[in-house]
Formats: sequence, C-alpha cells, structure tokens
Amino acid sequence: MVSRCQWILALGAGILAPMTPRRFTSIVILLLCVAGASAASRPQAQPRADSVVAIKGATILTATRGTIPNGIIVLRGGKIAAVGANVPIPAGAEVVDATGKFVAPGIIDCHSHIAADSINEGGTTVSSMTGIEDVFDPTDVNIYRDLAGGVTAANVLHGSANPIGGKNYVIKLRWGKTRPEEFAFEGAMPGIKFALGENPKRRGGGAGVPPGNAPRYPGTRMGVEYVIRDAFTRAKAYQEDWQDYDRRRRAGESVVAPRRDLQLEPLVEVLEGRRLVHAHSYRADEILTLLRVADEFGFKIATLQHVLEGYKVAKEIAAHGAGASTFADWWGYKIEAIDAIPYNAALMTRKGVVASINSDDPELSRHLNTEAAKSIKWGGLTDDEALALVTINPAKQLRLDNRAGSLEVGKDADVVIWNHHPLSSYAIVDRVYIDGQRYYDRQDDQKRLTDLARERETLVNAERGERRSPTTTEPAPQARDVAGTAGVSTDGARGFQPSVPSAAASRSPERLALLSPERPALQGAAKGVLAITNAKIFPVVRPPIDRGTIVIRDGIIENVGANIGVPSGARLIDAAGADVYPGFIDAETTMGLEDPGAGNFSDANEFLDFNPQLRAQVAFHNDSDAIPVARANGLTTVAVMPGGGLLGGQAAVMDLDGYTWEESTVAPSVGVTFQFPRLGGGGRGGGRGGPAPDRTYDDLKKDRDAQLDRVARLLVDARAYAQATGPNRRRDLVLESLAPIADKRQPLFTRVGTDQEIRDAVAFADRVGVRLVIVAPGAEAAMAAALLKARNVPVIVLQVLTLPTRPDLAHQASYAAAGELARADVKFAIAVPGETNARQLPYHAAEAVAWGLPREEALKALTINAAEILGVADRIGSIEPGKIANLFIANGDPLEVRTAITHVIIAGRDVPLDTRQLALYERYAKRP
Repeated sequence: MVSRCQWILALGAGILAPMTPRRFTSIVILLLCVAGASAASRPQAQPRADSVVAIKGATILTATRGTIPNGIIVLRGGKIAAVGANVPIPAGAEVVDATGKFVAPGIIDCHSHIAADSINEGGTTVSSMTGIEDVFDPTDVNIYRDLAGGVTAANVLHGSANPIGGKNYVIKLRWGKTRPEEFAFEGAMPGIKFALGENPKRRGGGAGVPPGNAPRYPGTRMGVEYVIRDAFTRAKAYQEDWQDYDRRRRAGESVVAPRRDLQLEPLVEVLEGRRLVHAHSYRADEILTLLRVADEFGFKIATLQHVLEGYKVAKEIAAHGAGASTFADWWGYKIEAIDAIPYNAALMTRKGVVASINSDDPELSRHLNTEAAKSIKWGGLTDDEALALVTINPAKQLRLDNRAGSLEVGKDADVVIWNHHPLSSYAIVDRVYIDGQRYYDRQDDQKRLTDLARERETLVNAERGERRSPTTTEPAPQARDVAGTAGVSTDGARGFQPSVPSAAASRSPERLALLSPERPALQGAAKGVLAITNAKIFPVVRPPIDRGTIVIRDGIIENVGANIGVPSGARLIDAAGADVYPGFIDAETTMGLEDPGAGNFSDANEFLDFNPQLRAQVAFHNDSDAIPVARANGLTTVAVMPGGGLLGGQAAVMDLDGYTWEESTVAPSVGVTFQFPRLGGGGRGGGRGGPAPDRTYDDLKKDRDAQLDRVARLLVDARAYAQATGPNRRRDLVLESLAPIADKRQPLFTRVGTDQEIRDAVAFADRVGVRLVIVAPGAEAAMAAALLKARNVPVIVLQVLTLPTRPDLAHQASYAAAGELARADVKFAIAVPGETNARQLPYHAAEAVAWGLPREEALKALTINAAEILGVADRIGSIEPGKIANLFIANGDPLEVRTAITHVIIAGRDVPLDTRQLALYERYAKRP
C-alpha cells in the first residue's frame, strides 16, 4: 500500500500540471490507493463503550417529552442513563459543556442507498432472494458524510427495478468499522423492498438495466399488481407445504422436506409478520392497490416509501396502519411526480399517518434536519412534530422506537449536538454519539483536515521543487501572465464590472426608458402606484431601513426610505414590520426551457456543436408549472441558459411573471453558454460518451485542443465579421451572435467540472481574448480561487447542497466553498440549475452561511452579485430608485427554511402565490 504521504502528494493540485504520460499513470496508481490510505486516517469512535459521558448546559430536544432548557444528559454503557434539568453528573464522567447548543436524538433515514455496491437485480421481477447486506461496503465515504449531518441510523434499501425487490439492511453509521456486520442495528426487524409505478414497469428491464434491452414483464401497473399477487399466491402455497411437512413430521411420519425456495422464504416471513415491507410508491391509485393486496393476503405494509400522493389517500393509509416515508418537497422530476406537494408530510400527519422524511440520496441525507423543517413552512407542523419526522417517526416505522428516535432513559445513546436549533437553516453538527461512543467531532475533524492540508502543501511544494531541478526530464510549467485579459475590466477594478448607471441617473424613473438595443422595454409592468409601508427594507447595497416605505410607479421603484410620503391614490401593502428583500435571482437554470412532470418536454439542449445563434428567450414557457412554485419562495428572475454541443446558445434573463416571453424579458441576451470540452468527453450536454479505454492522455488532450481550436477559429471569424461594414456583407446569424463575445461586450458562460478545467478555460480565454464567467461546482472553483481573483473572473456556483466533487475532499467542501471564494475576494453568485428545485435557492445560500460565508454576502450572491455577473445590475438585484420593482416580503429571514413569504412583487405587480401544489393541498385537506 502507498504511504499516507504519497496519497496526500497525489491529491495536490500542483502535481497535475504539467501532465506527462508517465506522471499521469503514476497518479492514477496512487489514487487507486486513496481508499486504503483514507481508512488509516479515519476518525475512530471515542471514548470506550463502558465510559460515561455527561453533556450539560444544552437545550435538550427529547422528541417525545418536550424541550429541556439548560439540561443534562448522561450516557453510560451505550445507553441513555439519565436526562433532565437537574440530573447529577456521575463522578469520573467525561463532561461536555454544550452551553448555548442543542442536543437532539440521532437522525434516522428511513430510505437510503449508501454503502451499497449494487442496489438492483434487473434479471427477474421478484428478486427477494437478494440482500443489501451481501453487497454492503463499509468503506463508502458517504457513511461518514451522512454521519457528519447527524444521521445515526439508516434503512439501506434495495432499488426499485422489481415489483418485489431484495432484502434491506438497517444500520448504524459506525464509521471506522471494517466489516459489514459491525454496522448492523442489532435487533432491527428484517425488511424487504417492493416497488410500484414507473420504475418496475419500465420496458427494457426496469430501473436497474440500461435502455435497449429486451422488454421485460410487466409493462403496466396492472402487471405490477399481478406479479405481487402471483408471488404471494406461490408463497402461501409454499408456506402451506412447509406447515404440512412440519405437522406430519411431528406426528412421526417419515416425510421428505419441501424443496427450499430462497425467493419465497422472505415472502413467507412477510405473511407471518416477521419481515417488514417497504414499498416504493408514487401515485394514489397504486398506493391503494398495494394496501388492498396486503389486505387480501393478510399482511401489513410497514412503510410506503416516497408516497408522493399519499395525501390523497391518507385516510386509507392510516386505516391500514402503514407508515409513510416521503420527500420534503421533491417534485416533477419524472412523470409520476407531478402531483407531489411539499404539504404531503404535514397533511398525512394531520390525517393520522405516522410520517417521516427520508433522503433516497446521500446528499439529501446530510441535511434531513432542514428537510423536516420544511413541513413547518408548508403544512404548519409544530417544531416538535417536524423534528419527529426524522427521529421518533422513522424509528416507529422500523419498529425501533423502543431503542432509538428520542432521548429517553434506557434507549440507545444515539445523540447529536448541534450548534443551533436543528430545524434552523444555519444548524451544523458539532458531535455525534452512537451507542455512547463519539463517532464524529467537528473540531477534531477540522484539526485533522488542517494537518493533512499542511502536509499536502509541503509535499506538493517539494514535488514542484523537484520538477524545477536540472535533473528532471520533464518540462517546467510556464508562468501564466497575471495581467491576462480574461474577465478583466480596463480600469483593473475588482471582479466583473458591468455597465452600471450612476446613482443619480438610476434614481430617475425614466432611466429604464432609455434602452440600448440589448435592453427591451418593460412590457409586463403593472400600471399605477403601489406603496409598501411599515417594512424593514433590505436594499442589499446599503444598510437596512427600519420602518421604511417603498413607492413603485408603473413597475419601477420611484422612492425608498424611512420618511417618505405615500402618493395620493396609491395602492397600499402594510408590511406590518415584515422584511422586504430584492427578488432572488437564479443565475443559471433551464426553467422555462424544460417542463416538469406530465409536460416533461425539454428545449434546453440542441444537438449541433455550435449553437450561439439560438435564443433562449423565445422558447421560454411562461406557463410552466415550475414558475409559480419557484416564485412562491421569493424567486423573481432567472438566467435561462441553454446547453448542448460546445456553444449552447444565448442566455436570457427572464422575470417569473408575464403573459408572454416578451413581457417576461429583462434582457434577451447576456452572453453565450460554452460547454468547455472535457478531456475525452467533448462538451457538456452534447451527448458525447467518455474516452475509449486504450486512449492515451496525449491523445485525449490532442482531441480536446482540436475542439478548442474550432471555437477559437469561430471567434476569429466573428471578430472579422463585426469589423466588416457595407451593404455587401451577408448576414450570418452565427457570427452575429458571437460578435458581442469577440469584442468583450458579453461573456462566455463557461461550464466546467474541475479546477483544472477552470485553469484551462482561463488560459483559453487569454489566448482568444474573451471574457469568462465560470459556471462550476463551488468546491472546484474554490481550488482555483487565487487564479480567478487574479484574472477577475466571476463564478456562478452550482448547487451548494451537493456532495463533494472528489472522495478525498472534506465532507463540507461544497458547503464551505462559497465562503472560501468570498475570502479570496472572488465575485460569485449561487445557482440551482434544475427547474423543479429552484425554490431551494435560499437554502443553498443558507448552508454556505452555516459553513462560514457572511450572511450579507450570501444575500448578495442571490441578488446584486447575480445581477452584476449577468450584466443587468442597472435593472434588478437591489432595492433602489430607477430599478424594476422585483422584491418580496417575508415574515423573517428568507434564508431560514421556516420563514414564510407573504408577497412577491414582479415589475410592480403583486403576484398571487397560488400554485398547483397549494390547490391540491387545499382540495385534499378538505377530504372527509
């Protein structure tokens, strides 16, 4: 095995450039040893199981017996020995001072797939003979990542390729253990996965088999029901055969035992109440069907998983006694998820169903605490009811509530210490105890990471010194010119500097009527005067204004201040002390080009290599169901960015209101999207595959450079085209669309996946003389922060709430990246690319705040920074006179997941907050 030092060296960014075939091969070999090396540096459970730990001074959230301020909880022998306000601390106990913090039960994820090498068996419709325990990987880093999010137990399930799938494995996240059996939640009832709906009926073999395979029965929901009924019919016959055999054998007969059937044995256990059924489900009809099949054969469904339309049949679920484990607010990601609503968990709870919030995703599991809090915002649950969704309720569903899920004497000592209330967007985990042993400690974790980073830096510097040695046969890296032109303004000012009017000019309501060719008229603006009074106003670009007033005339902000008059005849909104913020801007999305759920169309990606002439503006679908959903959470504007090929098309900035795309347009074209080609993979979104396995690094680089040369030549042609004049010039739409790029009036929105691609993209921009906006995962951008700052290249950070891009990165790498960019003085915005999850945008920013980004910088990343990067800061992004009146009113901090949005104003119009999801909630809340 390689040494720890070799592993750290291999991860250094400096070792990757310049890259030779020999060095490339050696790094691959070293990286293959990361798993072994990382195991050597894993945090070990501390202290011993027989030790005593007393946590004092915290607010204790018991989950079943209320809240204990300034309480004490004692952990002894793996169990909770005492909990209360006046509990004596045993002599010799390790005392943990948690003053000002919160102690809660460990989170239980009732639907997970972490640490499973494989989750689907696509070769048969009934795969009950398979089991997750057989493919459990104790080295999966997602165990550690989810542990750091406060998860102490998880129900690791088979996939959903089969009407009847494989056996589950209930675990405790004992990171650092080396054998699968050491993760078992001892005494947990065994379970099995069922699946309904689209996944098991997909032609081509189900969810676990690639497209193109021969069709596999069933292909309909009717067929799915038949497969389950047929399997239990056979299981009952098998059960009867064994019962008859046992009866005759006990009577003294000499009989041959029935042939064992490993497929039917787990189903017999279901019939006899010895194995729980966890059923993947979406639609109300299929949910009800499975309940009736279970009634027919005399068994119970333990949990309906996902159960997105459970609110429609909550009465029937409660009567059956099934639990419901659902997503907080995922919806529209496929056709059967169109009627998913964020009120689902709350509505089922009110109807008597034991509901929980699960993840089905290693990233989502890392913040199940705030996923649970969403049912306070959407559905009106109390704090205690919301916390129960990820603690005692999943424990009940797994029949473990006598062991876990709450802080009660005698239960397993699975305890989490939080720095804030766990239902806060800003809460992060300080410590996690499982069976009374400390498996995660944030301070210890940070110290270890700091030491590793220091060691890595030392080794990287040593390697660079070796490369500079005269004895080396490798070429030394060429220093880059830090005065390059990529993204640099002519005055050398910080970051990307769009043209912004002076303060005096911006205060004129007529300012927006003086439009350049790039700037359309404000067609959809509300006419008349609207005044918002008695508000705490957060302009973003200047300090908050208490008890302020905003006057809006014909869709434009006319005046803002604490002591301004309200024009006669103005329509009034009394904010009653609530907060007013600029509307949030999603700086990179396909909303309007892609439609969720039943519509399920996509106009986002064209298939040619060069598509700069395509205009996203004209394909913007104003009536997409995704628009009112995003709008209801404070989003007023999006940058719609097409993809496909190398140059994907023109990005448009669109408001989320208007009868037509013309009325929604803020800016028809603010730049062109550039899918920077991968080594061996082509541009992103163009449908290209990966490299052939026998290609060398030099071959791959040569191909990638050839693609870049094609882009460079096109830019040269565009520059020449723009300089040509006269009546004889033929119009060329491709070159015309690239002229603003070639003369640096607009940037290339450059999508990259790694820090090396960022460096390569900046070098390319230097070479061809264009401006860039980097669109990248935050963790990768943070690695290139010094370069981005030196070149004044702004960044659109894609999804804070995402897994680290590399297995060797700290678990919080994606969360902390925005803070690192801010400290490096790199201008950035935060974006959520998908159309259905855009409403999560403020919560992505909040997670960055939790991990070190100043809150005011987070707000800028959603407002003025986004506007500046998109070149529309003279129109939107802050609350100032002369700007379009895009803003919202909230009853508190809009980055907090529990905060409600009460009004959304777009172009001066008080937009209704109605959504299809709200209508479904109101309809089914009234069901008798």
